Order: sequence, then C-alpha cells, then structure tokens
Amino acid sequence: MNVKRMHFTKVRSSTNSVARFFRLTDQARWLPVCTLTAGLLMALPLSVSAADEDGVAEDQKEAAAEPARDITTLVADLGHESYNTREKAMASLWKLGNAALPSLRSAAEGPDPEVSSRATELVLYISAGVLPDSPEEVKQLVIQFARSEVDSKLTILRKLMELGQWHQVLHLARLEKDPAARSRMADVVQASASQAAREAIIKGDFDKAGEILELTGDDEQNMAMRAWFYVRQGELKQRLAKAADMPGKKGAIWRMSLHRAGGDVKAAVKEAEKAGLTNLADAMRVFTGDALPWLNSSNDGGRVSAILGLGYQIQKARLLGEDKKASIIARELVRMANDEDSSAHAAICLAANGFSKEAVRLLSANEMDSAFDYFDNIEMPERCLELLGIEKDAKPPYTKWVNKVTEEATESEDEALYDWLLLLAGFLDRHGEGEHSMAVMKPMMTALEKDGADAWFDILTRMRAYDLGWLAIKFVEARGNEDGEMNLAVSKLFGENSSVTEIWNALKQRHPDDINKALHEIALLAGIIADTQNETEKIHQSLLAEIVGPNAKPEVMEKARSEALYAFAINRNNLTEASRLADIFAAKDERWKRSKTFLDAALQRWEKVAPVYADLAKEHPGEYLNLIKWSIALRKLGKEDEAAKAYDRSLMLTMGDSAALGKIGAELSGAGYDAEAVALWELSAIMSTGQDSEYSQAILYLSTYGQHLYESKQWKKAAAIAEVYTRILMRGRSGSYLHRILRGRFYADFSHAMHLFENGKRAVAIEKLDQCRQLIPGDGSLADDFFPALRNAGIGEVYNRWFEESYRHVNAACELYPDSHNSRNTAAWLASRAVRRLDDAHQHAEAALKIRPSQGAYLDTMAEVWFARGNREKAVEWSKKAVDASISDAQGTPRSEQQTIINYNQLSKQLDRFKNAPMPR
Repeated sequence: MNVKRMHFTKVRSSTNSVARFFRLTDQARWLPVCTLTAGLLMALPLSVSAADEDGVAEDQKEAAAEPARDITTLVADLGHESYNTREKAMASLWKLGNAALPSLRSAAEGPDPEVSSRATELVLYISAGVLPDSPEEVKQLVIQFARSEVDSKLTILRKLMELGQWHQVLHLARLEKDPAARSRMADVVQASASQAAREAIIKGDFDKAGEILELTGDDEQNMAMRAWFYVRQGELKQRLAKAADMPGKKGAIWRMSLHRAGGDVKAAVKEAEKAGLTNLADAMRVFTGDALPWLNSSNDGGRVSAILGLGYQIQKARLLGEDKKASIIARELVRMANDEDSSAHAAICLAANGFSKEAVRLLSANEMDSAFDYFDNIEMPERCLELLGIEKDAKPPYTKWVNKVTEEATESEDEALYDWLLLLAGFLDRHGEGEHSMAVMKPMMTALEKDGADAWFDILTRMRAYDLGWLAIKFVEARGNEDGEMNLAVSKLFGENSSVTEIWNALKQRHPDDINKALHEIALLAGIIADTQNETEKIHQSLLAEIVGPNAKPEVMEKARSEALYAFAINRNNLTEASRLADIFAAKDERWKRSKTFLDAALQRWEKVAPVYADLAKEHPGEYLNLIKWSIALRKLGKEDEAAKAYDRSLMLTMGDSAALGKIGAELSGAGYDAEAVALWELSAIMSTGQDSEYSQAILYLSTYGQHLYESKQWKKAAAIAEVYTRILMRGRSGSYLHRILRGRFYADFSHAMHLFENGKRAVAIEKLDQCRQLIPGDGSLADDFFPALRNAGIGEVYNRWFEESYRHVNAACELYPDSHNSRNTAAWLASRAVRRLDDAHQHAEAALKIRPSQGAYLDTMAEVWFARGNREKAVEWSKKAVDASISDAQGTPRSEQQTIINYNQLSKQLDRFKNAPMPR
C-alpha cells in the first residue's frame, strides 16, 4: 500500500528540539508545598519519553556548561536577608531551569525554611515546565494542584488546557500516584491532546506539536498519533532507526505504530505480534491477503448465536478447502431455521457462504419479498410471479390472483398483503406493462376508499417507494377533493413541510377552479411523474418570476418561495437548476452561499470552489476535510504544487484518526482518484483498533467502491477484504439484503479464483469462477468486473461459453417482456463490457432509450456500446449526454440527493475513461 506523501514547507527550527523536556516518574506524590519533603523531591528522578532521547544529552551538556559555583551561590541567596536578593536569585535559578534542579532538590532538604520553601516551589515550577514569564494565573494553578483533592485537580487540568498550558497539564497528570485518579486524569488529557497538537500544527509550531504528543502516554493510541506526526514529517526512517533497539513491549508497539503510519502492513503485523496485540495483528493481516486469523478472532465478544456460530464455521471450512464439511454444517443450519426470524438469519448466513439455493428457499417460505427482490435483480421474472403464487399460464393483470389477495387483505387488514399488490404493480411497471398496474391496485384502493380507511392515504406513500408515483396521482385525481382530502393526499405523497405547503398553495391559487391541474403540476415539480410535454420548466420559471425579476409580486414571501423552489429542484434530481437558483439567491443573501458551494463542488465546478476553499482554509485552517477538498480542486485545475501542500496538511491534521482517513478517502473517490481512495481506506482500517466501527466502515468503503483492487489485480487482498465484508453482513438479521449479500460472496469467490488463476492454478480457478458467476447470473457485476477481467485471459472457448450462457439468461427476460427497459439495458451493458454481440447490444440499448430517453445509466450504456465498437468520439458524445441527464429532471423515478450525486460522479468517471482509456480489445 502506498499513500502518496506530498511535500510542503515545514515551519521547524530543529529536529532535535522536539521533546526536549523532562517528566517525573509515576512514583511521584504531590503534597502541599508547605509539607513537601526534600527527601521526596530527591526521589523524583528525571526520565524522558521512549520515542526521543536527544533532549537528555543536550540538557546534560547545558547543565555541565553552567558553573556549579554560580548555582550554589544563587541557591544560597534564596535565604539572603535582602528580599530583592532572594527574588533575583529565585528568578535566575528559574531561568536556568533543569540545570539547577539537582541543587534545588538538595536545598529543599536543608534546615533553612526560607531556602527550603523557595527551592521547593522552584522544583515544582521547573519540573512542570512553568516559565518565569508564564502568566501569574498559571503559576497559581500549578501550586493549587499540589494542594488539591482529585476533583479539584481535574478542574485545574481543564483550566490549564483552556489556557493552552499543555506541558504543565501532561506533566502534572503523570505525577498522580492513585490509579483511579490517574485514570480520570488520563481521560481528561487524552480527550484534548490531539486537538492541542493540531492547534500547534495549524500555527506552524511543529516543535510544540511534537512536545505535546511526546508528553502523552505510551499506549497504542498515543503512540499511533505520535508515529503519524513523525511519518507525515518525513522522519520515518530516522525514527525507525532510533527505535530498532528499543526493548520490550513498548519498543514493539512504537515500531508497530511507525510501520502502521507508514503503510508497511507486514512489518506492522510482525511488531504487533511481538507486542502481544494479536487481534490488531489479525485485523491488519487482512491487507496482506489473509483473512482467516481475523475471522477466527472476530467472535463478537462471545455473543454469537447458534445460527451465526454455524455461519462462521461454514466460512472457515470453505476457506480451508473443506467443502464437504461446509455442506454438512449448511444442512444443519437449514434444520435450525424453524420460524420467520431464525429463517431470515439462517438465510443470511447461507447466502454469505454461497449456499444461494438454500438461502432463497428459506426466504421464499418466510420473507417472500426478499426472495422476490433477488429474482428481480438477477433477471428471473418468472420466478418472481411464481413466488407471489400466480399461476404459470395466467396473463396480466392476473385478475384472479388480484381479487383473491384483495379479499384477504380487506378482511384481515394485513398490510403485508398490500405490499404484495404493490410488488406486482411495480414489477409490471418496470417490465413495460404499467398499463396493468392500475388494474392490480384498483380493487384494493376502491375497497379502502369505500370503508373510509386511513390506509388508503398511507398506501400513496408506499407507492412512491415502488416508483409508482404516477399511479398514486391517478388515484388522487379520481378520488377528488371532497372535504379537502386532496390536501391530506399531497402531504402523504410529498411530505409535511413548509416547502410543500408553499408550492401547493401557490399552485392552487394559480388554478382555483382546477385542483387536479395543481396536483399535476406539483407532481411534475417533484419529479414523480414523467414530463412528456416539457411542462416542468415553464411551471418552475413562472413560480420563480413571482420573486425574481421585474414581475416579482410583493405579496409572495421571497424566503419561503426560494427555499421551496430549491427543495423541489433537488427532490426531482435537477441539480443543474438547483445550482442556478443557489447562484441567484446567494447574490442577494449570504445564507445561500453554503448551498451554492455545496452544489458547485458536487457538480465539479473546480474553478468556482477553489477560491472558496482557499478562504475557508484561512478562516478555519484546521479543517482537514476542507483542505482535502481544496487540494482536489487545485489538482483538477492543474496546480499540483499547491494541491500537494493542502493534501499533506490535511493528512497531518487527521492525526492518524481512522474515521478522518476514511472520509478523506471518500472525497478522493468522489473526485475520481480511486487508487488513492483505496489506499486511504486501507490505511483507515490499519490505523483503527481492528475491532471497532471504523474498521468495519473502511471494509464497507473498500467493498463498495474499491473497484481499483480488481483493476490493479490485487486479487488476494481483494478476496480477504470481501471475506471480512461477508462476515460483517452475516451479523444482519433481515433477509431484505439477500442480493447484496450474494454479491459480497460473489466478489470474495471471484477474487479468490482470480488469485488462483494468476498463480497458475487454472483448472481449479476456472471451476470456482464458473460456480461464483452462477450466484448472480443476471447481475450487472458480471459486466462490471467478471468479463472485463477475463476477456484477455486466454480462455477464449470458456469465456465465450460463459458469456453466451449469461447473455441468454438476460435475453430471455427481454423476450418475455420486450418493453422491460432495465432488462434491455442490462443485456446491452453485459454484451458491451464483454465485447461480444455488439450489434445486439446496440439494439437493446436503443430499445431501453426509446422507453426512457433521459435515463443517465441507459445513455451511459449506449456510450459503452460505442466504446466497445472502437468509436471513441461517439462514446464521448453519448457519455456527455449521460452526465447531463443524471442531474436533470427525474422523469418519474427520483432518487435521493446523495444517490444523484453518486451517480453523477460515477458517470463523470466514465466520461473520463471514454476520453482517455485504451480502447477495449
């Protein structure tokens, strides 16, 4: 793993000045100054942090250079009869600092109370790092600390932290002998030490940052922060050289920390094992391609159910090549599934280990909708209808079945049966037979309306989840507005918030005699119905003109209207128009600048956001996420040197925090820097504890967006990561993610097989590849990664057979439902990515676009077809259309703002690929 280090100017005076300070040992016991014995002071030997010994030698030289007689004279003057002389002597000794400590400790034992008192106070100040010119408040707090009980000491520590007196805070906290009190103090100090170091870095004071980090403890977390600091400073080699002979567990942890921060996983694992940190070593070992140790040690703290325990055993057996044993355990797991909950959990564990038939069988009997979703995703429409219990030769709208389910639902008021009807209605609409969706839902909706049931309105909300917004609008129009019922319907469809209220009221005022027209227009503005007549833009502009321009109406509340129009543009996925609105409103109202910047960044308008990020970096120099965003913008604009400085500064300010590194990786991925994103997510996992949520989050990132692992043929590592991912998925309790779980298993087995293939074990690899592709036979993952990875692998006959089988599988769904736009698109995508049947691919892509002409994904597929044909110009042309369409009106199938941005980013990466990548062979 290589996390690129970029160089920028460091404000540092000397590498040897870091950690030039002393601390008292744990044996110290603070007593009130008036009773602090000289013997106790003499018993406090000086020690230095394990990570840096340079300071000791230099301070000893300084002490030796100071004439002993001058110190002796100054100590004697502490008891001089002249007050001024006593004060001057105290000031001079204080300035001498550590060099005077031995003599001051001796003086504290002496018989002269004045000398003893002053010497004791100086020992306390010098040891705690209080300087002569420190604020009087700091001096008093240090003295009070020595005289206080634990609760008061904690208060004093917090006050010193507020004053930025970190040397004193960490020094005083270490002197507490009572274990319970030390633990409480450590919690207080630890919570703020990294922030204090960040603040020092922000100010360019790297020496102070180093000192603060050196004063923290020698546990794994503190050493990790220190190591991160030194590695980002470019001091990895010299720190490792110094640590080479450091003995014991502390030495092993320190070397491990340095290797972790430097991204050397194998070396870090070796040192972790020496330190006895087995769990951490196992977690890091995943990134060497070995997941089994982590899987063995990851037992959820012993809180594993019987079903989950069997799932773990199956996974282990498979990894060890004990397939027969795995099958025996799988059968036992099936037998344990005796109710809905246990069946769902057993199905998850079975699917995560590749036993798809057994998993689907369990879910078919207990969670039909989960099994339905799986078959729908892998292009097996006949199995979907079979699950619903529809007779094989029945024709849509399946009246007999619909009437039966409707009757049962109305009698039992079982909402699950409502969802059965919605499943079928949505299925028909997606497969190009939406004209039958009304017939499926009408009996139920009529019965509910007749009974005056509230469920009628609740089903409207659920229709939107099935992309049946158009159908919901038809039902609302047909019901009418008796007793103002349409207002309730609108709130159910679009939500109860001020933006909906503003737009709905405005449209009703525009059409006082035609409320159905108002309903139609709000549905267009929300994007839940297709705009076949190009009406949306006109409606939007007319509402905007009431607050912007020469015809603005003073009675219209500008704030409410502007926020509502912006919200609706976002909700219908028209980020292009939302961004234009933000520009208009930000010109008059500062509050809109944040929205403007957000959308400028989301839409990759680098020349606009770069100066904004630059200003934010000046105003808030410690915000690492802003710095990485600025770095990305500068890099996109070709300003590599400035980008490198911002990049390095961002990484430095994370202090190696796992969650922060994960977020930086996400920013890099969104901008198209996939290789660097993967490296940061790996580092995020390595810098975590290996058992925390940050580790799981890093695995999730890598499993979801880590395609670079496959493109760069890091098969062994990819397989290990996928195994950990499936283990995490096994802990779920709902079968609704069956398809996602089987995809996880597919990638684990696919990566493992490719590793075998690359290492010459072709026969075994081909057998495993054949097995894993059948887990998700009609899934887009075969087009995304499977066929592209094998296209030039020298298995021509096998490759062609596999492709033909996969293509026939998807094409069969297209023949059953010729207007199933998604099936058509899948067929085109599969063929184009496999570079086979390109004429058929073009026909399928055209058919999909005829039905959904502005669907970004379908336009991208057409670009892929042209790319496979070797026509870069046409590929780029269609790809640009796809990018533009992804941030235009949703045309009946709106997605969340986050998903819209993700789609835009992915399609933008595709455009870059079509422009620059080699043509497929």
